[in-house]
Amino acid sequence: MSALSRVLWTLTGGILAVAASLLVHRLLGYDPIFAGLVGVIAFLIYLQLLAAVDWRVERRALEHRMMALHADYQDAVTAVEDTRQDIQTLRREAAQGGKLSSSELIAELRVLQTLLSQVAQKSASPMRTPSTLSDRLNHTASAHALDHGVLKGEKIPPAFGAAATPDTERREILGVMHHALEENRIDLYLQPIVRLPSRKVAHYEAFSRVRDDKGQIIFPRQFLPVAEESGLVGTLDNLLLFRCIQVIRRLGPRRPGVRFFCNISSRSLDDEDFFPQFVDFMSNNADLNDRLTFEFAQDDVRRHSDDVARGLATLGRQGFRFSMDQVRDLDIDAQGLALRHFSFVKIAADVFRAGQGPLHRADLKGILARHDMELIVDKIEDEGTVIDILEDGVELGQGYLFGEPRPSRDSSAATADDARDEL
Repeated sequence: MSALSRVLWTLTGGILAVAASLLVHRLLGYDPIFAGLVGVIAFLIYLQLLAAVDWRVERRALEHRMMALHADYQDAVTAVEDTRQDIQTLRREAAQGGKLSSSELIAELRVLQTLLSQVAQKSASPMRTPSTLSDRLNHTASAHALDHGVLKGEKIPPAFGAAATPDTERREILGVMHHALEENRIDLYLQPIVRLPSRKVAHYEAFSRVRDDKGQIIFPRQFLPVAEESGLVGTLDNLLLFRCIQVIRRLGPRRPGVRFFCNISSRSLDDEDFFPQFVDFMSNNADLNDRLTFEFAQDDVRRHSDDVARGLATLGRQGFRFSMDQVRDLDIDAQGLALRHFSFVKIAADVFRAGQGPLHRADLKGILARHDMELIVDKIEDEGTVIDILEDGVELGQGYLFGEPRPSRDSSAATADDARDEL
């Protein structure tokens, strides 16, 4: 009760006491002294009752405040406990993340060491020299696994020119590859695959780029024939895949839905050592199935051996999806590809516009869509091509018009140095 209320209630009691004295004196005939005594007693009783009521009101108010404080205390205790649990969770995740990062770094160094030993072994193996220049040029079936054309600014080093003899070229290429692996100069490049017509980045395709000791990017089509003859293409596929996985791990949950297309060459598919290990490794990393898409040339898809088909079926059942590229004609069995877990078909713009094959290009996207597959038109280099393919409903495009392959922001060199320190 407030002070003003107490004063008003006290005045009210005094007025009632005076009224009681007058009543006793005038109506009942008692003398003034007795009447005054009755008034005083009545006033004191009133004050006691007022104090009792005031105490009860204060007690109730105090109880309410105590209950509110208790509720606030419980909320604070709960918040502190939640914060403590969150801190413990963050500590566990940080510890696990640190262990995972260290494991990845160590694993990368071991992969690099293994690849380096492969290069050393293959450097000592006899070379099978193609009989004619046309044979050398025909070794481009897996070129797309490493190169999607010449990057702006890429130059052919003089040492790898046409004047070099096959033996000299072989030795120098293997030497460059040896040192590139040893000094970690094989980089991951990413080229965007965009949504049309918005041109928003939807996915990326991964490529390898090799740098010499001067930091110059070596022209892939210049060393690929010799690399294939020496079995180095499978080694590069290994490293390309490993770099892709590193980028995906670092990306984490950001940009969901973005896939990384990683080419697997025909040499790697036929490699009895690489392919089974590849299937086992990816089976143990099935959490990457919504990020990694493995890409195979049309010719390789048509000639897959039973072992390769079984291995890819194993990965497909675990959620991995595949893409067919280097399409030479529109003779495409969409239903068969879908049953083999293919989700994308990538066709060069000139092949798509030529429309050679039993399927009409205007119908291709719809046929693929009925089997939950998407069409990608690549090697788009001008706006006229974009307008043309948009008329056929193409929704995914790739090419220098939308962006050339650029280095991944992942620092591979720093990764290897950290791994060496860890070991």
